[in-house]
Amino acid sequence: MPEVHTVTHLVDLCHVGKPLVTMAKRYTPVRQTPAPQTPSVSSITRNTVTLIFMHALAHHKEIWEPVISRLFALEILEEGGVSIAEIWTIDCPDHGESAALNRDAPPSVLRSGRVSQHTYGGAVLALMRSGFIRGCAHSRLVLIGHCAGASAIVLSTTYPHSFDDIPISAMILVEPLMTHTDMAAEGTGVRAILDGRSQSALQRRDVWASRDEARAYLRTTGTWKLWNASVLDSYLTYGLSSGQGAGGVTLSYPKCHEGAAYTDLGEAQDALNRLSELSSSLPVHMIFGEDHPTPLRDVQAMMCSRAHRRNMASITVLPKTGHGAPQQSPKLVAEAIWKILVKSSRPSRILCGKL
Repeated sequence: MPEVHTVTHLVDLCHVGKPLVTMAKRYTPVRQTPAPQTPSVSSITRNTVTLIFMHALAHHKEIWEPVISRLFALEILEEGGVSIAEIWTIDCPDHGESAALNRDAPPSVLRSGRVSQHTYGGAVLALMRSGFIRGCAHSRLVLIGHCAGASAIVLSTTYPHSFDDIPISAMILVEPLMTHTDMAAEGTGVRAILDGRSQSALQRRDVWASRDEARAYLRTTGTWKLWNASVLDSYLTYGLSSGQGAGGVTLSYPKCHEGAAYTDLGEAQDALNRLSELSSSLPVHMIFGEDHPTPLRDVQAMMCSRAHRRNMASITVLPKTGHGAPQQSPKLVAEAIWKILVKSSRPSRILCGKL
């Protein structure tokens, strides 16, 4: 793994009018040798990228670190292609290590007791307005999100524009789940799947006597047992919180909030509507896993429907993985992201993809 510097910053959502804070982490590669030549500013801007990653429901910013490590490795292996100025990850304010910072958040800024996807979108906008991001003067800014993080990225563009906002060059949405209420109405296959996820979240175990006990349980249980080992290690550190007696741990994101979020489709529809507007003016790339039941494949096709003005810049389908692709197959996800970055650094635009 290449050597990487990390620095964590506290981001104040006052930049978007919210009385919340969150943690963001900056990753920069340790450069061993200087560039052999000084390219033009235009080529720097086209070939250099700054990336911001946003996580899925009930996860945390560090969940992306195996993907990030692979991206930095690909930068070294394919020298002369895309250069990474810096990579950022940011917590949803009630997730990961940021959850403890917002326990006294006023109910008026929450959605049924939890931070909304719209507010998480405000968090990335607050980061972009914070002055912490250094690399965007001569690089392209690309936002990358998984599931709820993908919706948050899309919804971040609904905030009032500021003159100093960093322009977004592209979005990469990994396993987004945006739908309208008719497609997920009672009695539909989509609704049954979402209700199943909700019940699974509500019924899962959420307290352990120690992190070691949690590790032994998670590595053999449910979707966790399918995760990459490095991802699971990260989750044990940041996805669990202390406070259940001496040495005890619990989920950082309460299972009651996760269960409720799966059946709250209001923001999924808001994000879908906004996606139709965005994709005509901004390159939006989709990455899906191939392992899905038919109802969710139908949702994916609908999200990418050109008949509904959703013109994707590209669509990638990853083999032998599903909705948890960043956790199960971080190498595949990183390589798909890298290919998108390389192709979009060239003068020609990526052709519209088909699912």
